[in-house]
Amino acid sequence: MGDVAFSVVKVGFVALLWVFVLIIGNIIRTDVFAKSHHSDTEAAPNPKRRGRKQDDRARLVVVAGSGVGDSVPLTGDITLGRAGDCTMDIEDDFASGHHARLYRDDQSWIIADTGSTNGTYINGVHIARATRVGEGDIIRIGRTQLKIEA
Repeated sequence: MGDVAFSVVKVGFVALLWVFVLIIGNIIRTDVFAKSHHSDTEAAPNPKRRGRKQDDRARLVVVAGSGVGDSVPLTGDITLGRAGDCTMDIEDDFASGHHARLYRDDQSWIIADTGSTNGTYINGVHIARATRVGEGDIIRIGRTQLKIEA
């Protein structure tokens, strides 16, 4: 192989390495900053994270992991994940931006994983499809555990 051809191959290889580095950097940036558009996220209170209220309504409560004691009332569709537009913002590096969806049918609450990277678990069992959950069931998303309390 001539000197010119070898130099072209070297430059092409370095260019491919830089493209790879830029792609990885973009993936990391998207993952780290997916939960907010603000640079001062940690200092600003999140209105979607509420302390437990003393009422008779059913709630989804964080019982282990970051945000212990946070809860949301079980009404309507509930989205769970790290993204800022989720009903319950889960601050967990192992949770996806839009990790799971909790909704009600005529009989009970149903949780469905929305294509998360690390999966959703009910009482320690990985779920592959929408699954019924009820009072006392433990939902695990990443390292965070949530419980339905009536």
